[in-house]
Amino acid sequence: MINKIIRNRLYIGSSFLLCAPTYLLNYCKTISECALVFTMITITVNAITFTYGKSKSFRALALVIIVSATILIKLPYYIEGHLVNGLVFASLSSLMVSLYCSTLAFQRFRGRFNFVVSNALSLMIAATIDGMFMSLFFAVNNHFSHLRVLDILVRELSYKMLYGFIASAIIFVAFKIFKTINNPNYNLQINSKT
Repeated sequence: MINKIIRNRLYIGSSFLLCAPTYLLNYCKTISECALVFTMITITVNAITFTYGKSKSFRALALVIIVSATILIKLPYYIEGHLVNGLVFASLSSLMVSLYCSTLAFQRFRGRFNFVVSNALSLMIAATIDGMFMSLFFAVNNHFSHLRVLDILVRELSYKMLYGFIASAIIFVAFKIFKTINNPNYNLQINSKT
């Protein structure tokens, strides 16, 4: 009973943790900031999926996106001095679609790989889908040339892949440290095999 209460509180806390970057996503002024926030959201969703399963992760993500959309729907968004109508809706829709696909991929990868590799692969999938979705939005919106849209896509994917690589390296090191701290004989076992 106590474990269930603690798990529910952790799930609610994780969902609230997901609220902040989802809300902040549409306040980012540069592609690098947007890519960093997107990477944090994706890692948080993957952690929720890993801990509680994909259905709870989808519920948390849907709730957070609905709340963010309700709050931000009237937010005017300017890029290079141009008012871009519908960007908040497009970015939140793109987030939902890309993270849905990423979560499904993460679940499949978890059967074959450890958390770090599964997380990195699903980050790449989410980044690619989001980048393509947003590029399509910018191409249809007619404020940008096709070269500018391609430049945005390449820079966005580059930043997301870079942040994903850095995050994966940090998670890998954190898991190694945690494993070493929790199992003092871990170093002895490695050294005795060599």
